[in-house]
Amino acid sequence: MEVLDRLPWAAQCAVFKKLESIGSVSAMTKEERIKYDYAITQYRNSLAVLDAKLKEGQEQGRAEERAKASKEKIDTVKRFLKAGVSYDVIANSMELTVKEVEAINNNLFIIKDDGYLIIITE
Repeated sequence: MEVLDRLPWAAQCAVFKKLESIGSVSAMTKEERIKYDYAITQYRNSLAVLDAKLKEGQEQGRAEERAKASKEKIDTVKRFLKAGVSYDVIANSMELTVKEVEAINNNLFIIKDDGYLIIITE
């Protein structure tokens, strides 16, 4: 039971404090067991929600970084074009095809909500 003393969530719930004093779930009364089961369910539900929100936040962060990288790629291609660099050199430098460079030059692209760059080609 000394492990239970070191868990921060255990210190915040009276049911877990009671469990610590009892020492075993099997020694609980029916009312204590109902409270304990409810607390465990609430705890597990909280963990599931936190995990889902964490994953959602991570995916949103990745999409924002992809969008930023796509915009930077487009800006770089446009700077190269403005400087008079040939389509072939830009394509090789930016790991694009010549058609993709032409599409960017003609503003034939979109950046999707998930951050991916879509080049509109024929």
